Formats: sequence, structure tokens, C-alpha cells
Amino acid sequence: MKIDLHCHTKKTKQGDGKARNVTPELFRKKIELADVKIVAITNHNAFDYEQYQILQSTVQDICQVWPGVEIDVIGESRYHLIVVTKPDEAFRFSGRCVSLFSDISPDLCQLSLQEVYETFKDFDAIYIPHFHDKKPAISEADKQELFRIVKDSSRVFIEPRNYRTLGVLANKDMSVLIGSDVKDWNKYESSTFAELRLPVASFMEFLLLAKRDKAVVETLLSKKSPLKVLGMPHHSVKLPLMIYPDVNIIFGQKGTGKTEILKSMYTEVLGSGKKCKKYIASERSEDFSELLNIKDMEISLEKLNTDSCESEFKELSSWTDDNPTSFSSYIYWYQTKGNSNNKSRMKITEAIHDFYRKPKMYDIHENDKKEIQSVLDKIKHIDCIEYLLEEEIKQLEYLLIKLHRSIQEKRKFDLVEKYASRLTNFTIDRIKAFADRSSDTMSRPSTSGLKEFTIKRTDLLRCVNQILGSIKVPDYNERIRLGSLEGKGEIYINCKYRMLCQEERTKNYPGFNITSLKEIVKLLEEIKKHVFDFNIATYVEQLVTLCKENKVTSIKPFVGRSKQIITSDGVEYEPSNGEKGILLLEQVLYEDADIYFLDEPELGMGNSYIDSDIRPLISNLAKQRKYVVVATHNANIAVRTLPYMSIYRTHKNGKYETYLGNPFDDQLVSIADSEDIKSWTEESMHSLEGGYEAFYERRDIYEARNN
Repeated sequence: MKIDLHCHTKKTKQGDGKARNVTPELFRKKIELADVKIVAITNHNAFDYEQYQILQSTVQDICQVWPGVEIDVIGESRYHLIVVTKPDEAFRFSGRCVSLFSDISPDLCQLSLQEVYETFKDFDAIYIPHFHDKKPAISEADKQELFRIVKDSSRVFIEPRNYRTLGVLANKDMSVLIGSDVKDWNKYESSTFAELRLPVASFMEFLLLAKRDKAVVETLLSKKSPLKVLGMPHHSVKLPLMIYPDVNIIFGQKGTGKTEILKSMYTEVLGSGKKCKKYIASERSEDFSELLNIKDMEISLEKLNTDSCESEFKELSSWTDDNPTSFSSYIYWYQTKGNSNNKSRMKITEAIHDFYRKPKMYDIHENDKKEIQSVLDKIKHIDCIEYLLEEEIKQLEYLLIKLHRSIQEKRKFDLVEKYASRLTNFTIDRIKAFADRSSDTMSRPSTSGLKEFTIKRTDLLRCVNQILGSIKVPDYNERIRLGSLEGKGEIYINCKYRMLCQEERTKNYPGFNITSLKEIVKLLEEIKKHVFDFNIATYVEQLVTLCKENKVTSIKPFVGRSKQIITSDGVEYEPSNGEKGILLLEQVLYEDADIYFLDEPELGMGNSYIDSDIRPLISNLAKQRKYVVVATHNANIAVRTLPYMSIYRTHKNGKYETYLGNPFDDQLVSIADSEDIKSWTEESMHSLEGGYEAFYERRDIYEARNN
């Protein structure tokens, strides 16, 4: 929840730029664009109640607007002090400002801290002085005076110039807020804002949160709808836990079962039907190998732009040779043709076969008939009245039936031609056989067999050429982005589809014997070379047997699949173990899921990478109301993500303890004894690697205090 408690809406001093003036339309546009949910109007030494009302009504549906003012204060030195109060007191606040600044030019105004406090002491106000490198800044003596006068330290915040200086602000009970201090409303959305991890609905709720009011913290937490789960550090131990749709951290001493708790939570939540993603750093090598498994690569002939050749393999499996008619048959016919006068009168005994050549459209008509029948069968199961008008349904039925009949007619004509030719030839052969038996002669051979011989061999050559041509196609490569590595750029998984070649590996052809596949290709080449040899049937028989033994009915078994890791320029790259973790973790965090489980994501990674790349990804998932559970030893993750739930594990004197808490009320409470309470701040700084630095570099109202 972004908040801006230092926002200017008009030029009030000579030194202010005109770009600080804002119209209601621009104000709403920029507030919405920046996604700011609370803004305090704090102009220099003036409060324009009329403008406040207009701007408040302009954004009332998207943002809270609090009344405030930025005052020039003189003490040991001159500094700026922001005073903000609740919206209900805006009118009264306006009257006090008029009294305070009466007859004083904003450019010349310099008030004492006592004057300011006396004016607003009966308000529920917060005080924010410029500090350190934000000029003009309050001095140390004046800061102490401010705390003394205000008395309630939870109402005092300091404002540095930017986040880089927060590491030096480790003074006791100090809270930090940064506002936009906008100078040009056209650039408002690029300003620096504070962000509350617990969204507040009112000014008073904000004050109670600043006081770390336990009831308020618990109320705000409960708005997140926590999920109850069981954590099992050991199969015999079950811990009742809660996780929020935000960041949840498991931390503590090594060897206290943090990984086991995370894994058990993952198993339970996955079983409940939620979509889960998991990253276990210690298993990254195995997981990376699984990433390169080709089981998810379906054989796709479309990608290779080639045909399956199923009909060619089927044709080969039933292929038989037709030899030409022997010369002896012609000699015997010639020698006996005058032996029977009765037979000589039967001219059919001199007839030759009708030659049938399959029409070009024969196979297309056959396939179309199957397709239209399939469509008709499927459409019966569709309730067309749900989608079409009655007249449209009738028209659809009419057209489909008409198409079906038209295809049937074409198919019928093809079959009539085919079987008429067969019947004619069958009749010729039967009559000749009958006449030959009756006259002890031989009729003229019905065919020389040369056409049939040639057709059979050319059909065989056509099938072989089609199969070999379909096998010898270029490789197909498909890139899938895996992630990015510093110094290497974008990293991809290259999914390669390629037809069988001599240097291929068996693992790229799961389920098939690569030696047998190579032998099949070799036999196809031999058949092509010897297609007109007399012993070609031997090669074909060997091929058919080998295909049958290996269940090869198309060219699909010849498609090899493999995966390689490559850089953006296509060069293969072997990532180190640490780089494998980076790529796997990035992939998990970019995938869509309901809950993410991460175990020691920092393992093998540098702190700078964790803080600059991984932490923002985790925080972004939290903003999307995703559940993120992280078991970690790293403070960049455990502290800077400000977890809604912290699960802290300890082991002392043979006894394991589990504490639950959060940084908002700075408590970790034992689940076994509610009186056993630890400081979230102290334990995080003590237990986490880099805890002290991480804690102080991101310190503000919604983080734990420095104790």
C-alpha cells in the first residue's frame, strides 16, 4: 500500500516551481497512475481548505487524502517540519493554520517548535521533520526537543532524502517515512513513496499501527484470509500453522526441520487441489536434469513439415511381386491354338485383360467419405438449437447431407470402375480356363505381365522415395526462455526435433531400438538401389519383418527429440550448479500458481543477486495476493520482504521449539507456551545471515524497531 505524506499541490513560496500547481484532473490521473492509496497535502506554510476539499472529492473512490502542512521551524538551526492530521479535523486544522500563519508571508515564516506544538497539540497529529541529507534538516538537539515536547514517540517520523541513507538511521525508537516532495506533477508517478505492508483504512488505524497495537496488527493480518496447514518437521510431529496470501518465512537454526516443514506443507496444499510450485535448492541438479527430459516433447511431424507415410508403410507391408508372363506360355498357346475348331470360334480365348489404372482422386474420395461420415456422427451429439436458429439447423443438415451424397456418388463411381475391371478380367480368365480344360489347349495369355510388373516396381519405388524423402528433412528448433544470467544474457532451452542420422543417441528415441531404425533406413536405400533386380522381394520381406518386430508403421519413430541449453546467439552452454539454481528459481517465480514453496533459494547465489532480482520477484508475488512460503537463512529475503508470517525454529538441550509471529508487532510467540515470547527483531538479527545490515537498511514504520 503506497502512501505519500509529503505532497505539494500548489506554489506557495517564491522558491517553489509552478509545476507544483496541480489541477483536480491531473491530480486524480497521477494518483491513480502511481497507485498511491494515502496522500497528505503538505504545502509550505499554508493550508488551502477549499483546494483540499476539491482534491479529496476528486479521488475519494481511490485514495485517502489527509490534511497537512510543511512548516519552516527555527531552533538550533532552521528545518522543515511536516504536520499531518486526520481528515475529520480538516476544517478545524484549516482554522489553526490561518491563526498560525496570519499576517506572515510563506517566504518569511519561521516559527518555533513550541509555537507549532501549542497550535496542534489537541489534534491527533503526526510530526515528520527533514533529517540527515534532506535539507533543511533538523539538528540532533532539535530532534531530541521534538521528542520531548511531543512525548509520544510513535507520532514522530523522520524523513531522509532517499532509501540509500536509511542504513545510518539506527537511533532508538525512530521510524522513517519518505514522501514524494513532488516538484513536477507531470513526473509524480516516478517519485519515491513509502509502502505499508499492512494496508490501513484510516488515519487512526495508521496511528495504532505505529504504536504496534496488537489488536490492530491482528485485525489487519486477518484481512488476508490465512490458510491453515500442518507442518511436519518429522513424520511423528504435526505443527498447526497458518500461512497468508503474502510472504511467509521459515527461519531458525540449521537442523531444525525447516525443509521438512516446507515439504510437508507443499504435499498437503497440493493434495487440496491448489496449484503449487516448488523450488528446493538442494535438489536443483536433479530438477535441472528433469527440465531437460524430453518426455514433454510430443512427436510433431507438422513442425518438421513432413508426412507420416502411414499409407506407404501399409502398402509396403502388403506388397507382392508380379513377374511377367513366361515365353513358354506364349509358345504353348501358339502351338495349340488350332487344335480345337470349337475353341477357335470362341474369340474370348484370344482376349487380353482390361488394364485398370487407379484414378488420381481415388484416395481423396476414399478419405473424404470417412471424414464426412465422422462429421455426421459427431454432430449428432451437439444440441444445435443452443447455437443456431431452426432455419439455420435445417440448412446445415441439408448441406451436410448433400455433401455426403455427392462424395458417396464419386466414391461409388470409383468402386464401380475398379470392380468392373476386376470382374471383366476374372470372367475372361474363368472362360479361358474352362475352354482350355475342355480342349486340351492353351488360350492366349491374358497379359504379358510387363505392365503389372512395371507398376508394382514403380509403386514400390514411389513408396520408398516418399519415406526416404520424409525422413531426410531439415531439423526444427524451438526456443523456450529459461531465464537470464549475469554476463551471459538470456538463456534458453532449445527443443530440437530431427530425423534419424548416424550420430544420433539412443536416449533421443525413447521406446525404439535405434540400431533397428538405422537398419530400416539402410534397407530402404537398398530397395531403392535394387528396385528392378529379380531378388527385390527378399529385401522387401526383410524390411517388412523388421518394421513388424519394431512396430514401425509410420516415420514417427524416426523423429529424434533432444534439449540443449543455449545462449541468445545459439551457442550451447553448460550452467554451473549455482546458475542452475538461478534459472530454476526464476522459472518457478515467473510461472503462475496459487502457492509458491521455496527452500533456501539463496543457496549458491550472491547477496546482490538475491536482493536485486529474487527479492523483488517474491515481493511482487505478494502484491498479487499469492501465498509464498520461504525457508531461508538469508536476511535479504527474511527481513526485507517483511513477511506476514514468520515461523521460527530453535533447538536447545535436545528440545525443539516453534515460534510464530511477524515484524509488525515485533513478537515471536511459542506455539507450546503463549507466555514464551521472543523479539522478532532480535531473533532475525541473531539467526539470519546479514540480518543486522538488512534490518537497518529498510527501516520504517512498518518494519521492526531497533532495540
